Amino acid sequence: MFEENSSQKVLIDKTNVRAEPNLQSPKVDSLDIGQVVKIVQKTEQVLSLGKRSASWYRINYIKEGETKSGYIWGANLSLGYRTRDGYDFLFGASATEQDEVKLEIVMLKDKQSIQKISFNVGTESLTSVAFKWQGNKGIDGVSDILLASVSSEACGIPSYEQYIFLSGDKMVALPVLMSVADADIFYHSEEYVFPNDKGGVKGKIIMKTEEMEKDEKDKEHIKKSKKVYLFKDGTVSQL
Repeated sequence: MFEENSSQKVLIDKTNVRAEPNLQSPKVDSLDIGQVVKIVQKTEQVLSLGKRSASWYRINYIKEGETKSGYIWGANLSLGYRTRDGYDFLFGASATEQDEVKLEIVMLKDKQSIQKISFNVGTESLTSVAFKWQGNKGIDGVSDILLASVSSEACGIPSYEQYIFLSGDKMVALPVLMSVADADIFYHSEEYVFPNDKGGVKGKIIMKTEEMEKDEKDKEHIKKSKKVYLFKDGTVSQL
C-alpha cells in the first residue's frame, strides 16, 4: 500500500516500533500520532487484527534529533494526510467495529489530537483511497472542504465519500455518501451539489440520490430524490 521512499504519518498514538516484523519481536520505540516516517521497505509479513490487515514495513524516522529505524505495522499509519493553517489532518483505518473497518479523520494542533470524525465501511471498499482538499465550494463560513473517500472496482461493493467542512478551528461532517452498482442490473448513487457547482443554489447543499433497477423484462425503473442541507453557525442541518 505504501511505496518505498515515501513519507507517511503515524495515525495511532503510541504506535510500537519493533526490532523485527512481528508482534513477538521486542519493542524498540513508541511513536506519537503525527510522527513522520520514511518507508524503507515493504516486508512479506502481513498481520490481520479484526478487520484490519496490513503488511509490516521497515521505516526510518527522526526522533529527538536522531535517525532511528525499525518495523511498523502498516495499519497504524495514515492512508493520507493534509496540512492547512497550522493544523494537520490524518485519514486512516483506526479500529474494527461490528465487523467493519472504522475510518477516522483526525485533526491535530501542535501534534495533539483536538478532534476526530469517523465512519465505518466494509473491508472490500478499501481498494482505492483518496484524501483531498476541495475548496470551499461557495459555502459561507467554510475555509475549505476535505474529501475522504474509499472505493472498490468490484461490482456490488459500495464506495463511500465523507465531506468535511473546515470552519474556524473545527471540522464539521456532512452525512456520508454511499454509491454502489451491480453490472447494469442495479445502481444506487448519492452526490452533493454545492453552491459553486453546476446547478448549485446559494446557501444550500443539495444531496441527490438516484436508483435504477431492471425488472424481469429488462426494463429500467429509476427513482430520484433529494435532500437540502444548510450550514449555519458551525452546524449542518437538514432543511
